[in-house]
Amino acid sequence: MIANAVFVATLAFLALIFWLSREFVFLTAWRALILHAYLKTIALYCALLFTNILGLTIWIERKFFLRDTGRKLKHFDQEIHTGKSELSAEILSRFSDQEEQL
Repeated sequence: MIANAVFVATLAFLALIFWLSREFVFLTAWRALILHAYLKTIALYCALLFTNILGLTIWIERKFFLRDTGRKLKHFDQEIHTGKSELSAEILSRFSDQEEQL
């Protein structure tokens, strides 16, 4: 999930950067002066912006792609503990070993 969120956030961030580079063409004459004076500030702002886009992407993924995960896992856990599941013997033996250790 994190890898997908980083990928989507990177795409969104790059799309925003490319769009802004077209919008700020008029600043090209002062590019060296702006970068010399404000490079740290621009880099900090870009890092914070990327972090916020990443957080938004993770929130969206959790909200829409992990819907009802707890309910599904609870149902799966109940099937394992009642023995009425069609799981392989290897998986069932792993879960029974973990219960004995607890």
